[in-house]
Amino acid sequence: MVTNSQLLSAEELSAFSSQLELTVKTGIPLSEAVIILREDAETQAAKKLLGAILEGLEDGEPLAAALRRTGAFPDYMTQMIEIGEASGRLDQVLGSLSKYYAREDSISKSVKSAVAYPAIMLAILVAIILILVIKVLPIFNEVFVSLGGGLSPFAKGAMAVGSAISTYSVAIIIAIAVVAAVLIAMRATSEGRAAQKRAAQGVFKKLSLKMAAGKFASGIALMLASGLDMDRAVGLTVPLMDHPVMRGRVSKLKEMIEQGKSFPESVVETHVFTGMEARLLVLGFKSGNIDSVMERIAQDYEEQTDERLDHLISTIEPTMVAVLCVIVGLILLSAMLPLLAVMTSIV
Repeated sequence: MVTNSQLLSAEELSAFSSQLELTVKTGIPLSEAVIILREDAETQAAKKLLGAILEGLEDGEPLAAALRRTGAFPDYMTQMIEIGEASGRLDQVLGSLSKYYAREDSISKSVKSAVAYPAIMLAILVAIILILVIKVLPIFNEVFVSLGGGLSPFAKGAMAVGSAISTYSVAIIIAIAVVAAVLIAMRATSEGRAAQKRAAQGVFKKLSLKMAAGKFASGIALMLASGLDMDRAVGLTVPLMDHPVMRGRVSKLKEMIEQGKSFPESVVETHVFTGMEARLLVLGFKSGNIDSVMERIAQDYEEQTDERLDHLISTIEPTMVAVLCVIVGLILLSAMLPLLAVMTSIV
């Protein structure tokens, strides 16, 4: 049995689903389709993974079981493929999975981009300030001492901080390295990734709720397109919700549907969707196009997520620049004003 402690990324899952869908649509047996994918694989790791899948298929296992034995595919994907095999809609399920994970990958990359840019800006800001307090202010201080003057209290305090940072620079670098190593190590485990995700959800509450609502819409659209009824689709979506608030809402939604309430009514009452998305859902349910409407809602939430990330970036950038200008300005003024006073007294 081949196991992989690291799940494939959303991008890899999307590509795998898309490639397998194309081969399945042509009527090629699954084992031959996997052989073709293995021959086209670019890395040894991919060839090994596809070899493990092929081994399962040749042992008579269905595709879902062959994927599950590798440990590289999420439970949601293997469950959906199992449903696709049982219903005879494997190609449709694979196509829907490809779109689902492509959307997941797009949102993930947008979030990483939004986090990386402010982090780089912050690093530049800190570097400039450190250069000023460690290198520039001591030079000014030596000049003032030679002229019989001195720095302002603010500049002296900043220089003292810089001196402390310079003195304990090795310890500070080690501490930063340890923190970075811990964060990287956390990314290697499912528990660590979950902890980091919870922390991010606590900081970006509205954004994370929109992302979770989009994930719910995308999951429901996929399952309805795969031929599942609404009750089972909602039940299978509950484990997908990694946002605690949205998970609670979807669980409540499932209970209300089991009690006989309609899906749109339950969605509105539990606040899974709000505003325009809730109205679209009601209209789609009445017209019988609920799967296409859920796909549209998922796209709307993805667009809203991108817009909110762009808004955050456009807000953070000028804020950081303003903070940098104020801090640098205060440091320079605290050094220049005493210099002007000394020059005035000399004149």
